[in-house]
Amino acid sequence: MPAVRTREVATATAGIALLVALSIGVAILAAPSAENLPSASSFSHQPDGAGAAYQTFERLGRSIRRSYDPLTALAIDPASTALIVADPLELPTNADRRAIQDFAAAGGTVLLTGCSGLTFLMDAERIIDKRAELRTFPARAASPLTDGAPRISMRPECGWWGGGGRYTALYGDEGSTVVRAMSSGSGLIVWWAGSSPLANESIQEAGNLELLLNVTGERTILWDEFYHGQRRSLYSYAKRTPLPWAAGQLALVLVVAAAMYARRRAPIVDRPVEPRTSPLEFIETMAGLYARAGTASDTVKTARLRLRRLLAETTGLSPSADDDQLARAAGAKLLLDPDQVRHALAAAAGPIDESMTARTALPLVQRLQTCAAAVERRGG
Repeated sequence: MPAVRTREVATATAGIALLVALSIGVAILAAPSAENLPSASSFSHQPDGAGAAYQTFERLGRSIRRSYDPLTALAIDPASTALIVADPLELPTNADRRAIQDFAAAGGTVLLTGCSGLTFLMDAERIIDKRAELRTFPARAASPLTDGAPRISMRPECGWWGGGGRYTALYGDEGSTVVRAMSSGSGLIVWWAGSSPLANESIQEAGNLELLLNVTGERTILWDEFYHGQRRSLYSYAKRTPLPWAAGQLALVLVVAAAMYARRRAPIVDRPVEPRTSPLEFIETMAGLYARAGTASDTVKTARLRLRRLLAETTGLSPSADDDQLARAAGAKLLLDPDQVRHALAAAAGPIDESMTARTALPLVQRLQTCAAAVERRGG
């Protein structure tokens, strides 16, 4: 291969390898790490994570997906959606608070947890008590949200600020209220004082999963990860644009260019031409003649005469010797099985019907050819 062509192939191969490596790297970096994830993240399998709750919804056959967009950019149907914003890390803007209220007013259900979740309802300072212990709280009001869950277990990491009589206390004790709900328009906003009812370590506690199912109902569940710091990957953004079609067209152009390059630069190999003197062509021609003539019996006679001629020449007997003499001489001088030779000659010596078919003649010719090949090997 010329040096110029070698460099061209090496450059193309290096470019393809670099593209594959970059694609794999982007795919790996786009996936969130299982370590150091925030609490209540649906990706986390740590004790304070919410991976178990997310997988439970999936196994129950519920429609659920993660959101990587801010509240102001959500394009969803509020009347059929339940939005979960669990223990967010990032503080909301006034636009985010308005988006929550508009979403609920349009018929959506919103679940907010923790002090960070409370900031989506009102402008309040976050005072989080991470040392709070897991406690059991009874239901304080009969509601569809408390159906099947007379008690829940929660770490009350946050106290309630204000809100007036708009919010109904659903769970709590004499000292605090840990679950509150408010009807907004045709929708619902629910706040929990902590994320423990949906956390991996305590979701199995009595009443916790039931409360979560009651809040979400039969709606499509949208689990927010944007306010946990997760953003859309480059691929997830690009697939919503015309870039995939442009990439497909570019790939087609590259395939056509590669085909043209290979056609112009690849070595030209002549097609093998079989000479007319080929033994295989002679055999095929003879087979065609026998087939058209329909004389399978002549083939048997020809093979028998050839075997007798070889035996006579090799053993030194007269061509007029009978089959038995030729077979005994083959056994004595050529160390062949005389019975095998005798039977092959006898099978082809009987009265042969002129209407014999090729199927009938083939085994006879094969036996005769086998004996002839053995005679040629032994007789040199």
